[in-house]
Amino acid sequence: MSEQASNTRLAGGPALAGVQFFFTLAWTVYVFQLPGLLATAGIAASWLPLLLMADQLVFAVMDVAFGMMADRMAEGYRRLARLLVVLSSLSTVAFVLLPLVAGVVPGALLAVLGIWVVSASVVRAPTLILLGKRAKAAQQADLVVWYASGMALASALAPFVGLWLKGSDPRLSFSMSAVTLLVAVIVLLRVVGKNVPVAEQEPPRPASFAAYLPLLLVLGLAGFGFQLHAFVNASPLYQLHAGKEQLPWLMPLVWLGFFAMLVAVGPLLKRFGAMPVATGGILLTAAASYAAGVVGNLGMLIFLQLICGAGWAMAFAGLMERASSAGLRGSEGLFMGSFFAVTAVCTLLRIAFTSQWLSDWKSSQFLLPAALLLTAGLIAAAQVCFPRAEAGGNRGQDRIRP
Repeated sequence: MSEQASNTRLAGGPALAGVQFFFTLAWTVYVFQLPGLLATAGIAASWLPLLLMADQLVFAVMDVAFGMMADRMAEGYRRLARLLVVLSSLSTVAFVLLPLVAGVVPGALLAVLGIWVVSASVVRAPTLILLGKRAKAAQQADLVVWYASGMALASALAPFVGLWLKGSDPRLSFSMSAVTLLVAVIVLLRVVGKNVPVAEQEPPRPASFAAYLPLLLVLGLAGFGFQLHAFVNASPLYQLHAGKEQLPWLMPLVWLGFFAMLVAVGPLLKRFGAMPVATGGILLTAAASYAAGVVGNLGMLIFLQLICGAGWAMAFAGLMERASSAGLRGSEGLFMGSFFAVTAVCTLLRIAFTSQWLSDWKSSQFLLPAALLLTAGLIAAAQVCFPRAEAGGNRGQDRIRP
């Protein structure tokens, strides 16, 4: 049994990373190409931020819905796998059709877009939940690291993907993205399906959802702060010290720091526990974000961006591992679905802030991310220093281990 569990971790982890890598690339293609599709369909450019925010709202709702559905299918792996294949296939067809229907009527583009967003939600939370339900509690941290590595690598490549997409045929990029993601999902399901679920003599019981809510608050504040730093402030900060033509090489640095830190995150989680690591990461990210706004040269800014990425790797992986383990066994879907829903809400708020309120916050634009991160870090530190008693078998897991 231990050998089978090990195989699940080693094979399922890279497959999970592959799914998240191709999903993040597909989202990158979508964001870069959507303005052109709207123009072809005769839809005003002012609709772009509204559509992107609507996408994130749908993701948030479907993350929770699919998560709860996965919990109800706890004993029906084949049913859940079949649902993943059907919806992933539907998502593939819809994604391929997007550039084809853009020139028909505006309604056709919006309808296909809605189908894609709903069906594509299945590769967010459910894929991690699927593996989490069939892996040992001690393997949850490994799955989180694999998930984050796929997302980070694709995010680091996003600026170069954007350069490649300029002037390219959207039908090619949409088709390639859709097919590769579908193949990655099928590979993941085949790998996971070859292994029987791990049997535990004393399976942990999930924590109460009320005790989990502070973590979601920390994630919301920290996630919004990091998104403002990485996606809103990074470009103007770099342009204070470098030309615009250098941005494709500079923007990925925060994700390179994130990706590099993941090598050490796994051992840190096992040594110190999820919340202490997450708290340290949030506070480190806050400090690096603040310093990046006042630094006086490009070399130091690059260093701080790498540190910021490393800190966020600790924060994100720590919070996700805590969410994953808090839901064991039986509520993984609800807990992880809620986790991903909050990340979607963070993205929604970042788009809203950029399109609606950025001009009103110009004087404190570079301080706001650090303030949000610092607030989240202090709340997380309070949770670590004054832990509440929780229902379930996860009690005390975040104490520093000897």
